[in-house]
Amino acid sequence: MAELVPIPTSRYYVEFDGLTDKLVKSVSEVTFTGQMAGHEKPLASTKGGKTIWQSTSAGFEENPNVTLEVYVTEGDMDFYNWMLATMPKSEGGQGKWSSSRKNGAIVAYDSEDAEAIRWSLTNCWIKTYKVSDFNSESKDLAVETFEIIAEQINRVK
Repeated sequence: MAELVPIPTSRYYVEFDGLTDKLVKSVSEVTFTGQMAGHEKPLASTKGGKTIWQSTSAGFEENPNVTLEVYVTEGDMDFYNWMLATMPKSEGGQGKWSSSRKNGAIVAYDSEDAEAIRWSLTNCWIKTYKVSDFNSESKDLAVETFEIIAEQINRVK
C-alpha cells in the first residue's frame, strides 16, 4: 500500500503557455459539474416488481473552470492582455478567441518540494476579470482575479 503523505495547499505553481513565474496568490474552485440524463423517472418494471432505472452521463453542464488570484505587479499585464485577446472586438477585445486559447498546468508540491499532483488544463480562456478594491485604509496588496475556463482539465499525476 502506498504511503499516505498529506499535500500542503500552500505549495503550488500555475503556468499557462507563455505565462510563467507569476505571483499567484491563490488557485480555487477547480470545478467540474457533471450532467446526468435518464435518472428522473424509472424505465420499466420487471418480473418480481423490480424497477429498472438508467442513469447516463451527458457530459458537463459547463466547461470546467478554475479561479486564479494574481498579485498586481507594475508593468505586468500578461493575464489581462490574454483576456483582451480572447474578447470579441465588439466588446473592446481583439477577437482572437480561438487562436489565443492556452494550455496550462496547476502543480502541487509536497513538503520536500517534489511535484506531488499535476492538473493539465487544455484550451483555456479567461471568462471573468475582477480587480481588488482600493481603499486608503487598506494594508492589502492589489490582486487581479481571473476565472479561467478550460475545455478539459485532467489530473495527470
